[in-house]
Parts: sequence; structure tokens; C-alpha cells
Amino acid sequence: MKGRERFPVGLTLAAAVGFAICAGLGVWQLQRAAWKAHLLAEIAARRDAPAQPIGPVLAMAARGEEISFTRVSAQCQAQPPSSTSYKAGNQNGEWVWRAFSQCRLVGAPYPWVLVERGVLDASRGSTTSPTTALPPPGEVTGVLRPARDGGRPSPESPYVLAAEHESPPPPGVTPSRIADAAPENLQYVGAYAPTWFGLAGVLACVYAALLWRRLRP
Repeated sequence: MKGRERFPVGLTLAAAVGFAICAGLGVWQLQRAAWKAHLLAEIAARRDAPAQPIGPVLAMAARGEEISFTRVSAQCQAQPPSSTSYKAGNQNGEWVWRAFSQCRLVGAPYPWVLVERGVLDASRGSTTSPTTALPPPGEVTGVLRPARDGGRPSPESPYVLAAEHESPPPPGVTPSRIADAAPENLQYVGAYAPTWFGLAGVLACVYAALLWRRLRP
């Protein structure tokens, strides 16, 4: 009876809860790793496939289908020169500015798509946003990726067309090959499973040591 009274019920419950949480997070990370492998395989298949016309692909997106990282071709409608926006980035340790322009569409569920045209060569190493105005895009082939405006998709153009090739090519711009890269937010998916399982093991060992010290004669 005395041994039962000395048994650390509170410590046991706390250790059990902590172990379950760590082990559960480890299992969740393993499941995310499997999901990541499947998603990356789908992305590779889409982006390596022949380019499809952008109109039907965006119509699929409007119906709620997943079309991210699909290779498409777009024939942008003639339009007067418009402003070019730039976004700062890093490429091989060098400060660069990527150019963006609107591509007006006909026969698509969205009036336009934002084209990520590539790196303005003259901007390399500069920390000041360029003011160079590029001619509007003509025929663009590239990969669609989700657009983000303040963390949310833009309702007018929920996808960005990362250009791999333009005809005619914009002067002084080198495609940044972003379309060839896996999404950055997938880089570490599933990578922490060993950490969580290790923490669960450490917690179990600490609990066993404390219990032994508490109950030993």
C-alpha cells in the first residue's frame, strides 16, 4: 500500500501526455513527408509536360481544380505600354530585381494573369528598385504558380505565370528559372520527424529514471 501512495501519478500523466504529443507530431511529420513526395512528383509531371493553352487551364482552376505548376502558353492581347513592377530577391548570393507585367487574356475566366518575366540584368547588385519600363508581353510560355497578395490569392488573377520563354523576349531580362524550383514551403516538410521521435524517447528515458529514483527501496 505504501508503494502505491508513493507512485507519482501526476508525473506519470504529464510524461504520458508529453510522450503522446511528441510521438504524434513525429507520425504527422512522416505523413507530411509522404504527402510532400507525392506532391513533388505531381509538380514535376506538370511542369515537364507540353505547354497547354492557358484559357482552358484557368477554367479548370475556376471550377476549383488544382492546376498549380502546370506548364501553359499564353497569347497576351496587344496593349499600350504599362508600368513594370519589380520585386527584390536573391540569386546565388546576389541582390536582384525580378520584373512583373500584366498579360491581358481573352477567352479565359480571368481578365489577366501576372507574368513573372525574370531578372533585370542591369539591376544585379543594386538595392534600389529599377524604374525601367519593359514592353508588354506577347507570347509567353511558362509555369503557373499561386499568386499571393498579402498572404492571400488575388481574386482577379489567382496565379502568376513564371515565364520560361517570351516571344519577343523583353530586352535586358533573363528568365529566373523559378518555374524549375520546388515550392520553398515544401523544403522542410517531414524533415523534423526524427527530432520529435527523439524527444519522445528522451522524455521516456527521463521519466523512467525519475520513477526508478522515486520507487527504489
